[in-house]
Amino acid sequence: MLKKSLILFSMVFLSLAVAFAQGRGGGKGQGGGQGQGQGQAMGQGSGQGGSQGQGQGQGTQSGDTQRDQKRTRITTQQRQQVQTCDKSADGLRKQARKMSQASGKKFNAAEANQQQSQIREGLRAMEQEQERLMNGLDPSQKQALQQRIGNMNQFREQMNVQTRLMDQELASPNADAQRVAERAQEMERIMNNWRKEYKALSSEVE
Repeated sequence: MLKKSLILFSMVFLSLAVAFAQGRGGGKGQGGGQGQGQGQAMGQGSGQGGSQGQGQGQGTQSGDTQRDQKRTRITTQQRQQVQTCDKSADGLRKQARKMSQASGKKFNAAEANQQQSQIREGLRAMEQEQERLMNGLDPSQKQALQQRIGNMNQFREQMNVQTRLMDQELASPNADAQRVAERAQEMERIMNNWRKEYKALSSEVE
């Protein structure tokens, strides 16, 4: 009996020892799996964050490059010519406004003719300066500023039309003060738009 009891006790003790060892081994396996999973998740998160940051940086650099490409380089002399044309356009705008205001009150044909003569001479001088500016542009500059040049030429034609109509009106023995004032207002509007093109041109070049 004693021998059988010792054998049974030994078997129970071995079973408990094996079960305890398996339990510890399983816990280690689970812990290792969790640690590996967390490490992979953190690595993926870091990779995604780095990719996003790199993408944003590339996007900003690309935007800066596009803005630089849009700007056209001009010489110091060309910039001065643009400023001269802008100043002349502003002077013509003011003269046209003065003419419209004078015609709207007490019309004086002689004074209106004098003002018209000043506008005509100022316009001719500004056109000559603009022509020198356009002739000095190289092919790449003309291509880059094509839209601005087209707009300025359009305003030039409009102003010349209004100038001829004003000359015809003032040449009449009985010039209509209202029509003179309207022509002057239209010339002021054209010169204001023309000047905006010079301002826009200055902002697009360096």
